[in-house]
Amino acid sequence: MLEDFFTLGKVIARHRTGLFGAHIDGFVEHLRVEGYARQSVRFAVAAVQRFGRWMDNQGLRASDASEKAISEFCRKQCSRSWIQTGGAAALHGLLGRLRRLGIALTPVQPEGEALDRVERDFATYLRQERALSAVTLKNYCPVARLFMDEQFASGSVDLSRLCAVDIHEFVLRRTHSCRPKRLQLILTALRSFLRFLYLRGQIAVPLADRIPAVAGWRLTEPPKWMDAAAIERTLASCDRHSAIGQRDYAILMLLARLGLRAGEIVSMELDDIRWETGEIRVCGKGQERKRFPLPQDVGQAVAAYLKNVRRPCSSRRVFLRTRAPYRGLVWTPN
Repeated sequence: MLEDFFTLGKVIARHRTGLFGAHIDGFVEHLRVEGYARQSVRFAVAAVQRFGRWMDNQGLRASDASEKAISEFCRKQCSRSWIQTGGAAALHGLLGRLRRLGIALTPVQPEGEALDRVERDFATYLRQERALSAVTLKNYCPVARLFMDEQFASGSVDLSRLCAVDIHEFVLRRTHSCRPKRLQLILTALRSFLRFLYLRGQIAVPLADRIPAVAGWRLTEPPKWMDAAAIERTLASCDRHSAIGQRDYAILMLLARLGLRAGEIVSMELDDIRWETGEIRVCGKGQERKRFPLPQDVGQAVAAYLKNVRRPCSSRRVFLRTRAPYRGLVWTPN
C-alpha cells in the first residue's frame, strides 16, 4: 500500500521499519478509503514516523500510544503550524486504529460513577445556584469532566489533592491547539468548576484564583460588525474558481443576506432547502425552526456549491469539509 504513495524504496523501507512499521500499510489503506488526498496521506505517514522515533527515544512501545503521549509529543516537539495542518489529527487517527486492533489499550474510565456524580452536582450548581443557561452548561460541564479525567487517570479520585501545578499543566496542554477565544472559554469553565469545588469544601485552597489569564490583543479577532462596503469586499475576496472559495462564498451569502448565525449554517441540512417554494428552514435557538425566503443570488450560490463542490457522502449536512473525511463542518462557540 505504501508503494501507491511513495516511489523511493529506501523511504518505504524506513516507514516499514519504524516503531509503527508493522501497522503503517493498514493505516494508509484506512486513509485511502476515507478519501484522503495523496499529499495528505504522505504527510500523515511522515507524522507517524516522527512520533514513532520520539516514542522509541522515550523507551516506549507501540502499545504505549495514548492521548497523553501524543499531547506530550506535540507540546515538546511540534510547532503550532504543524499541529494545525493535521499532524496531531493524523496521530489520533493512528491511535484509534491501534485500539481497534487491540494493540493500544483503551483507557479505563477512572471511577466513572464518582466522576459522574461530581459532574452532575456541578451542573445542578450552575443551573440552580448560578441560573445559567443550558448552552452554558453544555460548554462548561465537558471541560470539568475532561479536567477530572486527566487528573485522575490512575483511577483514584481525590479532589482534595488538586494543586496549582495540575491547573497549569492542563492549560499548557491546550495552548498549542486552541485559539485564544476558545482557551478563554475553557479557563472560564475551569474557574467556575474550581470555585464550585471550593464552595463545597472539596478543595481547601481557592484554586480558581490560580488560573492564568489569556492574552487578548486588539485587532487579532474578526470585527463584530461590517459595513456594506466591507461585506462586498469580503464576498469579492472568495476565489469562486476553487472548491473552498465556492463553499465559503455560499456561506458568506447566507450570513450577509439572511443574517444567519454560524451555528445555524453549520447545522443546515439538505432537506431544509425548499427549492420549489424558494424557502430555507433554519434551526435557531431553542431548537426552534423558522422559515426564511431564499433570495435568488443566495440560492444560486448554494446551488453552485452543491452542484460543483459538495462530495457525495452519508452526511445530510449542506456544508462539508473540503478534505477527507467528508463530514459536516463543526462550529465551536467562543
